[in-house]
Amino acid sequence: MKVLERYHQGWLHALGWAIFAGLPFLTLPSFLWNQQDLISIGTSQLLTGIVIACCFYYNLHRLTPNLLNKQEVNRFVVTLLAMLLVVVLVKLACFYTFYTGVHYSPKGRRRSFSPWPGALSASMSFGFVMLLSSLIALGRHHAQVRDQQQQMILGKVSAELAMLKLQVSPHFLFNTLNNIRWLARKKADQTEEAVVKLSQLLRYMLYQAQRDHVSLTKEIEHLHHYIDLQQMRLNDRQTVDFTVDGPVNGLLIEPLLFIPFVENAFKYGLHGQEASHIQIDLDVSESALSFSVVNPLFAASGASSEDSGIGIANVKQRLALHYPDRHTLEYGVKDGKFHVHIVLQLHQAKATSAVNYSVFK
Repeated sequence: MKVLERYHQGWLHALGWAIFAGLPFLTLPSFLWNQQDLISIGTSQLLTGIVIACCFYYNLHRLTPNLLNKQEVNRFVVTLLAMLLVVVLVKLACFYTFYTGVHYSPKGRRRSFSPWPGALSASMSFGFVMLLSSLIALGRHHAQVRDQQQQMILGKVSAELAMLKLQVSPHFLFNTLNNIRWLARKKADQTEEAVVKLSQLLRYMLYQAQRDHVSLTKEIEHLHHYIDLQQMRLNDRQTVDFTVDGPVNGLLIEPLLFIPFVENAFKYGLHGQEASHIQIDLDVSESALSFSVVNPLFAASGASSEDSGIGIANVKQRLALHYPDRHTLEYGVKDGKFHVHIVLQLHQAKATSAVNYSVFK
């Protein structure tokens, strides 16, 4: 791609210099269109053009970049004046070398030419060329600065995403180990099964969740493993339903987006003596995914719409980084229950939905 771009730039430069060298011939008087004068004018224009071209590329690659990087204004001005002087001297030398200063028109009239109009024309050409090269250098500098800023932003985003994923793992592991400890204290037969489930969860987190995107089916399987692990400690009055609807195969998703809300549902939505039910739904329709969690809140838990650990803050940041302008997130307390609802366009879908964070009233 870069080779092709340089190839086109080379042809563009060659065409520009050809036009620059040919323009003076368009304004020549008719009586100068003879072989001797055309050779003299062409040689003068060629030599002057070579000097101006050298000034152009020196300004493009050295003079203006140094001015931008080091703010050497005095050196910039002095060097420009020195190059202008060289161009004028070359033009004058060409005039006195290739012109007699006297020509005769076809009607025999004697015409005398001064070298200074040519020197003024060369000076104007020099000024135009220097301005053009400085503008190109400024454009390149601006593009380079913009690319560097984008790289810094991408690096910062990658670092933030890595930290957010690391935030999920200890929080999740802490809650899960507490559950296994609870089973071990009861000496339940499910303890070994719980350890196996935990190993499956950790394997997913170590080898799958570090990717930018995972298959939706694997993310659903991960949620199933977590819910199965949590259900091992539930009694008959505590129930959980997890429903999946729609075509989930072949779709990609940012890993570990939903697990914080499921964790919070088990943390705040269960009661030892009172009946409690957690409803988790995942629906896929035309590459748009809807995920919702509804769980009751009990006074003893002390939870509120803003009290959900690191989960909601974590997910909000990750959604903003991975699904900008492609998701909605609503959460809050309604009718004594905590609701979470996420709608997002998956990795292969087109962006149609706008970002929206709102709280149920």
